[in-house]
This record gives sequence, C-alpha cells and structure tokens, in this order.
Amino acid sequence: IDGAIRDYFEQALNYAESVSADALLIELDTPGGSLEAALDIITMIEESRIPVLGLVKGRWAVSAGTMILMCTHYAAMEPGTIIGAVQPVAMSSSGEYKPLNESKILNPIYKKIEACMKLHGRNTTVARLFVYENLVLEAHEAVRLHVVEAVAVDVWDVIAKSNGTVVNTAAGSVKLVFIDPEVEYYNMPPGLRLAHILSDPLVSSIASSIAMLIILAALVSGQPLLIVVGIALMLVGLFGFGLSASLVSAALLLVGIVLLAIELAVIPGFGIVGLTGIALMLIGAFVMFTGRPVYLAGEIMRTAFYTLMAVLVPLAGLTMVIVYKAARAWRQKPVYTPSLVGKRGRALDNIPPGGTGFVMVEGEYWQARNVGDKELRRGDSVVVVGKDDTFLLVKPSQDTGYDSTTE
Repeated sequence: IDGAIRDYFEQALNYAESVSADALLIELDTPGGSLEAALDIITMIEESRIPVLGLVKGRWAVSAGTMILMCTHYAAMEPGTIIGAVQPVAMSSSGEYKPLNESKILNPIYKKIEACMKLHGRNTTVARLFVYENLVLEAHEAVRLHVVEAVAVDVWDVIAKSNGTVVNTAAGSVKLVFIDPEVEYYNMPPGLRLAHILSDPLVSSIASSIAMLIILAALVSGQPLLIVVGIALMLVGLFGFGLSASLVSAALLLVGIVLLAIELAVIPGFGIVGLTGIALMLIGAFVMFTGRPVYLAGEIMRTAFYTLMAVLVPLAGLTMVIVYKAARAWRQKPVYTPSLVGKRGRALDNIPPGGTGFVMVEGEYWQARNVGDKELRRGDSVVVVGKDDTFLLVKPSQDTGYDSTTE
C-alpha cells in the first residue's frame, strides 16, 4: 500500500461515483504499507456516498490492509486468509525489526480502527488486540468474533451475501440492493503501475546504488555524459524514498530534454544518449503527480534489507577497487612514451575533427584528440602524431605522411 495505490483507489472511487455504481468493491492482498496512504484511503471511504465493500483474497490483509478493511462498509474474507498484526514496526541497522510501543504512535492508530469498527457495528474489543497484541485472525474466526461480516469465496459471493444489508455511509444509512448485478473491473493505469513499482524500496535502493556506481565510473573514465545518466537514475531511486513525485517527474523530464538536445545538436547520429533521454521523458511523464512516502510492514522491511545488502556489498567492494585504482593513478605522474608518435591504433569512439574520445594504441586505452580533417569512426585505423598534456593527438592513418609500415 503506497501512494500509487492510494491514487488508484481515488480514481476508482471517482469513476464509481461518476457512473452511479451501486457499490465499489476493493480486493485486498497485502502485507501492509504506508500509514499515510492507508489513512488517506480510509478518509475517502468515510467521505464516500456510495458503499465501499472489502474482500480479503489470496493470502492476507494485515497491518495497513486491516485498517482499511475495518473501515469498509461491508467486510468479507476468502477462506484461509488472515487479518491483524496492525502494530507498527521500526527496523534497526542490523536489519531486524521490532514493534513500536510509543503510545503517541499506537493510540491514534487504535482509536481510528476502533471508531471505524464502532460505526459499522463490529467488535471494538478486537481493535485494541490488533494494535497492542498483534492479534491475527483467520476468516472464520473473524466472522465468529463479529470483526467481518462474511466468509466469501469470490466477488459474486460477496455480492450475494451483502445483498439486503444496511450500511452507514456519508449519505446516511444505505441498503445494499443488487438485482441482476454487473461487475466492472477498474484496472490500474500504466502510469500508476509504474509509480507503484518505483515506490518499492528494493527497486529504489538498487537504482540509487547503481546510480552512484555509474557516477563514480563516469568520473574515473572521463565520460561526463554518464554522470547525467547516473543523476537521472538517482532521481528514480529517490522517488521510492519519499521524494515528491512531481519533483522527480520534473527533474526526469528536464534531464531527458537535455540528453535529447545533446544527442541532436552535439553528438553525430542518434544513439544511446538520445534513447536514454526519450526514456527518461516518458518515465517522467508517467509518474507525474503520483506517489507518496512508503513505510513498510515488518516482514517486507526485513526482506528489503537483506536483499539490498546482497546488492550493496558486491557494489561496495567494486567501488572500493575503483576508488583505489583511481587514487593510485592520481598519485602517479603521467608517463608519456615518445615512441608512441607514429604508432598505429584504432578508434574506440566516433571522434569528429577537433573532438575527443578513446583510442587503443599498443593494447592500451588513451584519450585522444582528432587533429585531422576527417571524422574518425569507431574501428577506424589511427596514427599518433603528437601529444597534448594527457591527450594523444591522432589522425586517420591515411591523412598522415607516415610510412604505412610504421608500427
């Protein structure tokens, strides 16, 4: 449950109201999620003038999922599903999580659940056990304790069992009457689906880690365009850590436009830089105005931590090696071999006249400047005609006066 799910519910509710639907039914299968997003969904349910029915399906609807279910106007559960375990958790630096016991945090959560259960005629005693004791109930137990209204095998079973029930909505008491009902599914829009994926802490953490590695590699290799790609990937990672989606979208759009402009105006042809710019612009447009901070349930937090460590530890080791090599290269005085003048090699980049790129000469990578009148294409034969600081000065081999047998 995150900001994208919150916006998905809001759009579905608005659509249901616009078509004068008899009710909106939400299917829940979640380990929890953002408290803020859950409270926003609850507020919309409380303000809804049409009944909102809830069905727990699949595995469970614990933590924030239970909060939402308790505030629906009619609650049902599939056989074998569970609810409960609402007590919030915090994760330590070691990856372990422990329940929070501060009354300032627990009491508002408990009171909100209690108020919802009281409004809909449910057993309010269980609300305290959900929050303070992490009580977990199976479907039939929940019905027996008057926590939910029914055990239902599917959507049609919920409709049949809720038919004729009187529920309390913002419009007052409403009797659910379904005569030859039609069920219409409201699918999640692609933009919200993408925002939901990017909100996953695993995705955002991995994206941020890779971004830092790309930026470091760009600094070491002297490829400034990679820095732009790294920054864009970092913005994607920050989205999952709670940065406003509108800010991330604007930044991604801006970076995408800059990359596309560089591709069209500076770099000959159309390649990876331009395609990256287009991709970033599309992602920025998709996630515009979606997403909110994420606070995960304990099980997901622990899984996220260990998965993240499995990615970060190898990346950290590789980063240390790169930093060590870069530091050694920085301390060493550049050594230029005069005998390179006249040596042949090949271009590793497309290098326009006066431009710079990488070449390979005698098995070594060098930064080079094309001082010839013709563009060097990747794979072209070059000959070294001089040096300028850290750059080799090269020309296409046919543009020089050197003997073609020179090696």
